[in-house]
Amino acid sequence: MEPLIWIWEILETGGPVMLPIVIVSVWMWILIILKADWILRVRRNSLPVKQALEILESKEGRVPRIACPKAGILAFFLDRHFRECRVMTGEPDRLFFEVAVRRQTRTFYRHISTIMVLAAAAPLLGLLGTVTGMVETFRVIGLFGTGNAQAMASGIKEALITTQAGLLVAIPGLLAGQVMRRRVRAIHQEVLIFQRVVTQWLEKEWRKCTE
Repeated sequence: MEPLIWIWEILETGGPVMLPIVIVSVWMWILIILKADWILRVRRNSLPVKQALEILESKEGRVPRIACPKAGILAFFLDRHFRECRVMTGEPDRLFFEVAVRRQTRTFYRHISTIMVLAAAAPLLGLLGTVTGMVETFRVIGLFGTGNAQAMASGIKEALITTQAGLLVAIPGLLAGQVMRRRVRAIHQEVLIFQRVVTQWLEKEWRKCTE
């Protein structure tokens, strides 16, 4: 119970601005956990290009059900177009595969921008708390002069705690957002390489069919 009491005292001392800072922090960390979980699952369940080409060449074309964008692209392409056509159709094959890729990649950067915005908003809320704390301090000075140190300390504590809270939310949020953005870009690059290899395979198979 003591940690909860200590946290409650900090929130109470920080004043009303602490509530939106806490909301921003909770919201941001929920998104960070969701995105980090997605990145870990994608990294753990990668579909090799060689295996993807073997699936395309096979008659059954069973795509493993794993949390991998490349597997999702291949499953969508086979289920919605390639398997139904049963024959190589050249340019339509390439275009539909590009549609399958875009369908997967459009969700890659989901939550990243929101995380960065929330992390950037936290120090601004802390600054707002600083202003309200200093306003309270000057109000006390106006009423009692500089002789009431205890009353003045209340406003100063509010200003410092909100500033500290805003920075404690912002710094790890910005770092996590930047790291995850780099990881997502690497995954995106792998998918683009995968798209190029499969497109080349489709073009090669189409040329075989037309010869």
